[in-house]
Amino acid sequence: MLAKAQTAPLIGKVVDTDSQKPLDYVTVHLHKAKAPVFTDEAGTFTLRKYSLSDTVTFALMGYKPLKKAVSALLKNSTVLLVRQSYALQEIVVRPKENPAYRIIRAAAKNKHLYLPENQAAIQFRTYTLMKGSILESDAKDKKKHFSKRYAPYLDSLKLLPSTGRTASLPLFQSESVKEIFYNRQPRNSKEILIASKAIGVGIEKESQISQLLNAQAEHFSLNQNWVRMFDKDFVSPIANQWASYYDYDLQDSVETASGKIYQINVSPKRHQDLAFEGTIWIAEGTYSLRRVDLRLHKRVALNYVTGLHIVQAWDEKNPSLLPISSKRRFQLAGFPGSDVRLFVESETAYSDVLLGQPKPEAFFDATHQVSDSALKYKEEFWQSVRPEEFTPAELKRVEAIASIKKLPEIRSAVKLIRVVVEGHMPLNEKFEWGPVFGAYVFNKLEGHRFQFGGRTTPEFHPNWIMNGYLAYGTRDKAVKSLFNLRYVADREQWTEWGASYLNDVGPAGMDLNNSQVSSLFFSTFRWGQMNFPYQQEQMQLWGEREWFQAFRQRVTFRNTRYNPVFDAATLGSESQDPKYGGFTTTDVTLNLRYSPDRKMLIRHHEKVAISNSNAPVIGLEVSAGLSGVMNSDLSYQNISLSVEQRVRAGIFGYGRYYLKGGKTFTKVPLPLLQVPLGNETPFFILQGYNLMPYFSFATDEFVSLRYDHHFEGAFSLTNRLPLLRKSKLILVAGGAALYGRLTDKNKPAETKGNQSNFRGLGRDPYAEVNVGFKNIYQLFRVDLVHRLTYRELDAPLWGLRLSVSVNP
Repeated sequence: MLAKAQTAPLIGKVVDTDSQKPLDYVTVHLHKAKAPVFTDEAGTFTLRKYSLSDTVTFALMGYKPLKKAVSALLKNSTVLLVRQSYALQEIVVRPKENPAYRIIRAAAKNKHLYLPENQAAIQFRTYTLMKGSILESDAKDKKKHFSKRYAPYLDSLKLLPSTGRTASLPLFQSESVKEIFYNRQPRNSKEILIASKAIGVGIEKESQISQLLNAQAEHFSLNQNWVRMFDKDFVSPIANQWASYYDYDLQDSVETASGKIYQINVSPKRHQDLAFEGTIWIAEGTYSLRRVDLRLHKRVALNYVTGLHIVQAWDEKNPSLLPISSKRRFQLAGFPGSDVRLFVESETAYSDVLLGQPKPEAFFDATHQVSDSALKYKEEFWQSVRPEEFTPAELKRVEAIASIKKLPEIRSAVKLIRVVVEGHMPLNEKFEWGPVFGAYVFNKLEGHRFQFGGRTTPEFHPNWIMNGYLAYGTRDKAVKSLFNLRYVADREQWTEWGASYLNDVGPAGMDLNNSQVSSLFFSTFRWGQMNFPYQQEQMQLWGEREWFQAFRQRVTFRNTRYNPVFDAATLGSESQDPKYGGFTTTDVTLNLRYSPDRKMLIRHHEKVAISNSNAPVIGLEVSAGLSGVMNSDLSYQNISLSVEQRVRAGIFGYGRYYLKGGKTFTKVPLPLLQVPLGNETPFFILQGYNLMPYFSFATDEFVSLRYDHHFEGAFSLTNRLPLLRKSKLILVAGGAALYGRLTDKNKPAETKGNQSNFRGLGRDPYAEVNVGFKNIYQLFRVDLVHRLTYRELDAPLWGLRLSVSVNP
C-alpha cells in the first residue's frame, strides 16, 4: 500500500534557512526517477510520479544536501536548506594576479576536453520543451491591457524574483526529441529529429514551424570560445580570450561529494560586448563547469531580443560532459511605447549518453535528418519521453492555444502576415492565390496589367506541385501566362524534376520565371518605363539533386524565343545579323551549390537555410547555347562563380561578403549578357546596386564584391553615444563595387530615343558605399547610400534606403 504510486502532484518550496528567501534551480531528485526536477524562481518544485516510500534529495551548490521522505513532504512541503560555506585558504593578493585568474586560466585550457565533438565518439538524446507567450506587465487587472475577449485565456508568470506577476497570453508550444552523434576521427556530426510536435497561433503547417522552433532550441555549449545564438557570437566566460572580455571575482568555495567547487562572479569589461554577467561554478582538479547562471547585460544591443537568461547544471556523477538540464529564456520586445512583448522559454534535458561507440563514416552523409515518423507520434509517446508530466496548468495552456487560434481576428491576422512574408494568400486547403503583389501593375508598354495566379499546397498533393498565372494588359491587349509543374521525389536529400511554359513580356536579362526573388521587389520592374522589353516564349525541363548534405546540382534544358518590343536597331546588331532583332536559343545550364554547416527548413515547395554558419557558400553556373537544336540561332558559352561568407570580427562585430565573377565567351544579344541589378525602389538590397538605375550597364566580363558589416560591442559608435545607446541601434556600414567590361564583339552602337541608358562599364569600376542604423523601432534598417563613381548617371548621388531586418 505504501509503495502505491500517487496521482496528485506534490508541490513544495525550497528556501534558505536564515534569510527565508526562495532558492531557484535546486536539484530535486526523486530516487526512483530517471532525471531530477528543478525549482523555479519562486523556489517551487512539483513531483508528479512518486510513492509514499520514496526519498527525495535536495542539492544546491553552497548548501548542505538534504534528504527527505515523501511522507514527510506531504505533511510539510517547505524545505529548509542550510548554507554550507568553507573559508578560503589564506590568499596573498599581489597586484599582478587576481586569485580567480588561476581557475579561469585552467578552465580555458581544459574546456576542449569537455566538448562532445572532441570525444572519440559520443551520442546522446535531448528533449526540448519550448513555450511562447505574449506578455503585459500588469497582471493585477488582466482586463486592463488585454481585451475582455482574451481574458479567459490569460495566465500569469513571474519572470524575476524582484518583479511582480506578469499577464501571459499563450501563443505557441513545441516539443522535440533529438539524437545527436559525434565522431572525432574523422570529425563528423549528425542530428536526427526523432519526434516533433508544435501547437500555436498561426501554426497551420506543423512541419515547417516545428523545424523553425527546433533550430532555436539547438544544443550549445559554453565550453566553446564563441556561443552561437540568434545568428550572433557570444563570447564564453572561459574562452581563450577571457582576459580581453571579462572581469572575475572569486566569491566562495564549496565542498561537494565530488570535490571542491569554486563560485566565481563574471562581468563584462565593456557592457556593450556580447558577453555575459552572472555566476559560474568550476570544479577544482578537472576545472570543468558545474553550473552556470548567466544573463546578458541590458546595454547590449541585440535588436529586439532582450532579457536573455541561461541556466545550466551538470550531474554529480558525470560532471565533465553534458549538463543534465539547460534552460534559456528571452523576450522579443515590441514597438516603443508598447508594453506588449513575446516571452520565450525553453528547457532541454539530456539523457542516454553513450561513449566510445563510433558510427561508420557513411552514417554521417546527411548531417541533419528528420525521421519519417517525426510528426506522427501520439500523446502516449510524449507522456513516455517527457522528463516530467505536464501539470494541470500546462494542460490548460494547450487547450487555451487551441481556442485562441480559432478566433476570427486571429485567423485574419495570420493570413495577412503570411501574405506579407510569403506573397501568397490561402483560398482553401489546396490552393493559394499569388503572388499578391503582382496582381496589378501599370507600365507604358502593357498599360494596366491584371494578373491572377497561385500555387498548390500539400493537401492538393504531397509530391506534385503546380504554380502559375494568367495576365492581361489593357494597352498591348495581350494575354500572358506561366505554368510550372514539379515533382519532388525526396525532400530530405532534395530531388525534383520539373517542366514549365512561359509566355510573357519583361525587361532584358530578367528571368521571368524566377521564384527566388521577392515578389514585391520583382513587381517593381514592371512599373513605369520598362527598359529593353522582350516578349519571351519559353519551355524548359530541369532536374535537381542534393547528392550529399549541402551539395546541390541542377541541370536545366531550355528553349526560348525572344522578340524585342522596342527598336532593336539601337543595339547595333541588326545590320550585321538580322537574327538579333528576334532570335531563338536552346541551352543547357549546370548549377552547382555547396553550402556546408547550415540547418535547412524543408517546406512543401523548397528547402532553404534557416541558420547561418561561418563556412563559405560556393556557387558555380555554366551555360552552353546549342545552335541548330530546336531552331536555335546561337551558339554561346558563359560561366559564373560566386562565394559568400559570414566573417567573425570579434569585438568589432561581424560582416558578410558577397563575391561573384562571370564571363560570356561569345557574341550574344542583350538578354544573354550579364546585366547588373539596379535599384530604383526605396528598399535596400544586398544583391544589387542601390543607386544604379535599371539597365545602366551590361557586361560580358565582370567581378563584383559587396561587403556588409554590423558593428557590435563597445567598438560600435551607437554603444558609445548615450542617446543612441538607449535606442539600441546597431551601426551598419559597407559598400559594393563592380568591375567589368563589354568587349568589342558585344558593344552596342549609338543609342537613340528613350533607350539611351544602356552601355558598358568603362575603366573605372562602379562603386557605392552605405552607412546606417539597424533596429529602428525594433524592426527596420535605414541606410544612407552614396555613389562614388559614374556621377553622370541619371540618379541622385545620395539616397536613403529602407529594409526590414528580420534577423536579430
